[in-house]
Amino acid sequence: MLDQTLAALALSGATAVVAAMATEAWEAARTGTARLLGRGEPPRQAAIENQLDADAELVLSESDSPGVRRELVPVWNRRLVAFLRENPAAAGELRALLEEVRPALPEGGAGWVQHVTAHGRGTAFGVQGGDIHYHAGPATPADDEATQADRG
Repeated sequence: MLDQTLAALALSGATAVVAAMATEAWEAARTGTARLLGRGEPPRQAAIENQLDADAELVLSESDSPGVRRELVPVWNRRLVAFLRENPAAAGELRALLEEVRPALPEGGAGWVQHVTAHGRGTAFGVQGGDIHYHAGPATPADDEATQADRG
């Protein structure tokens, strides 16, 4: 299992790479991602560039480009998780790539990414397709009392 910090880094990387597709930030994201994942092996780097180009073409050619982007983030997240699992020392290189790419992304470029947050004792649910991650804090004594009173 991948450390939570590296898993979050992989998701940030996937989101940035997909957000850069079909934008002015694309060339830097494409080159940097292929160089990072290719690890100095030209055939591997070329294969990654081909996959990136094919995915970017999907974003350009489909009428629902936000939907295509939502579908591509988990794919690139999976690739980056696998890469970081095999190369945890490369986390710094991925962070550097993100620092290079993020400022070049258009304002609001990741508007197709949904963030849902509940504060206090609130509950929030948000689904765009894909994975749902649910986190709950520990129950408080007041919760146990209310549950017992409801049963009473």
